Amino acid sequence: MSTIRKLASQTVLYGFTYLAARLLNFFLTPYYTRIFTREEYGSVIFIYALITFFNVMYTYGMETGYFYFANKKDNHEQVAGTSLTSLLISSLFFSALLILLSPLLAANMDGGLHTNYIVFAAGILFFDALAVIPFAHLRKEGKSRRFALLKFLNIVLNIALNFFFLGLCPYILKNPGLSVLHPLVNSIYVPDFGVGYVFLSNLISSGIMLLFLWREFKIIPLKLDPQLWKEMFRYSWPILILGFAGMINETLDRILLKWMLVLPPQNMTMKEAMEQIGVYGACYKLSIFMTLAIQSFRYAAEPFFFAQMKDGNNKDVYARMLKYFTFVTSFIFLGVMLFIPVLIKIIGRNFRDAEAVVPILLIANLFLGIFIYMSQWYKQTEKTIYGAYISLGGAAITLLINFIFIPHYGYMASAWATLICYFSMAVVSYFLGQRHYPVNYHIGRISLYLLVAIGFYFLSNVVRNNFFDGWNINAYLFNMILIIGYLVMFLFLEKPSISLKLSGRLK
Repeated sequence: MSTIRKLASQTVLYGFTYLAARLLNFFLTPYYTRIFTREEYGSVIFIYALITFFNVMYTYGMETGYFYFANKKDNHEQVAGTSLTSLLISSLFFSALLILLSPLLAANMDGGLHTNYIVFAAGILFFDALAVIPFAHLRKEGKSRRFALLKFLNIVLNIALNFFFLGLCPYILKNPGLSVLHPLVNSIYVPDFGVGYVFLSNLISSGIMLLFLWREFKIIPLKLDPQLWKEMFRYSWPILILGFAGMINETLDRILLKWMLVLPPQNMTMKEAMEQIGVYGACYKLSIFMTLAIQSFRYAAEPFFFAQMKDGNNKDVYARMLKYFTFVTSFIFLGVMLFIPVLIKIIGRNFRDAEAVVPILLIANLFLGIFIYMSQWYKQTEKTIYGAYISLGGAAITLLINFIFIPHYGYMASAWATLICYFSMAVVSYFLGQRHYPVNYHIGRISLYLLVAIGFYFLSNVVRNNFFDGWNINAYLFNMILIIGYLVMFLFLEKPSISLKLSGRLK
């Protein structure tokens, strides 16, 4: 039980700071959706979808490769140095190419995009890629507090710069009483730049983050070992394919919406398509509560699982942790959906049209979390090619559904494509994992927690619509009873395990 306790404690630490940082960043959404038009916010969503997609190309699986070889090889500094040097060289090339092509790319991306946006994106990608190995080093060494603190500071700095450029500078210029500051503000602020300050703020904060990582850069030598690099790339390239496929599943819908909504029968203008991206992207943000739990767990779990490779009893730990993981994520789904009228107010009134995608995307991300959890089997058995195959299959599902149904059903097609994709990937990963790295997962209990959460959600809708006449105090009280009932069910079913833990017999 000490291994589970260690993983849980690190997950809580990563999760608390990551949660605080991401929630602060999430609060930019209500800010953006109140100062930008739908089209302008659509540009933000579109560019960040591209950044997320290209980030996979910039890192090409080196983070996972670093964890694997750092635990396998005796010379940890050599592994870190080779990884960092490789990323430095490739990132310089990719960013220089993006900057050179930025005028051409901007000209072919209608809908309010500018060359500067692409230049800033190239810089963000470069800085973030260089930070990957130093942050991975902190995770490997168990320095979760420094890792979490730096991530938190990065987000806070980004938010502060956003408020400075988009809030404080306009306020100073509009206030005659602060005219003494007008020359200074005019020297650094251009009112018409608008959305561009979102990306400029990110670029500055990412650059400063490299300065915060100076301790890690000092101990990682910039030296490339060709033979080691070949071994690492041979291990990592399937993860690159997996990453590309994963980004297709995660972000390509917001990219495809831009061009597919202009086709019949929708026949939207490019401006209208960008507005739909803005609405969909705003409501998509509400799945952050699920994403936070998954990402917090992943940060702690990946180095932990690699460190447990030599433990003969690790499969029992994997099985129990997936059961608890599914309960937590199912509980998050239930909590969000039973109080969605409150949470939806986070985003601007003009951006709430896509509320119907929220439950679909929450369940989709739950299955993504299960897939990420189960991915340990092919990472630890050096069968990463299977991860690439699974993700490519998921990408094919995503592309097929989006291409066929976006012109007819818009962003609802994208939401359902995400759910079908991640569910399929989790199922396939489970069966392949049982063949190559069998783990006795508690499938019955896992299914129960998920199905009861979904069942309670539908029960809430039925009772609310038939007995409470919509959302009122009685509906919220009933939903609170459902939440408490779900927790009681978990405690009742897991009581034997908890009792064994307390008695010290479960090890």
